[in-house]
Amino acid sequence: MQALQNIEQFTKGVKMDKWAVALVTGATCVVGSVVMLVKKISSHRETEEKIKRARNKREESLQRAEQAVLRYKESHPTTDSAFILTLSLSELTQQLKEGSLTPEDVLYSYMEKTLAVNKKLNCCTEILLESLDQLTTVGSNKDGLLYGVPVSVKENITFKVLQRLSLSDRSVFLCSGSDRWRGSTCGGSVCCSAVAG
Repeated sequence: MQALQNIEQFTKGVKMDKWAVALVTGATCVVGSVVMLVKKISSHRETEEKIKRARNKREESLQRAEQAVLRYKESHPTTDSAFILTLSLSELTQQLKEGSLTPEDVLYSYMEKTLAVNKKLNCCTEILLESLDQLTTVGSNKDGLLYGVPVSVKENITFKVLQRLSLSDRSVFLCSGSDRWRGSTCGGSVCCSAVAG
């Protein structure tokens, strides 16, 4: 009889332990779920903030590019952008090297076309306004293969020392491609009017 009572007490103790284990497991699951939810909400907010900053930076870049093009057109009314955009790569390169076209005229013509296409297609992440700074030094290297030729760089190309609008910390190598963007479509996320030298 004593053995039966001991077995009953042991069984009650085991049942209590199972109940305690179930409670602890349930509480742990609830706490873990709450922690994961808080992390997800926090991560989502951070991502939304990055996207908001990227959009603001993009809009600012495009507005500054539009203003730069307008200022250039006002100060250089004789620039024939339509003619420049019709030139093939070899014709453009030849006229740039001969001096009948300036890198400034070409850059601003392509920036204007980039902005017009972007208004229709929303295809540009931003225009790299650092290209404007390169205009002061590009004249010293007329022997470069793409001297004075604007290029379009897709977002998956890495840019040197520049943090672009992507959510990661990638950076780009200006003028690393050899193809020429003709201005009819952007063909990628980042349309930059970079001057190759």
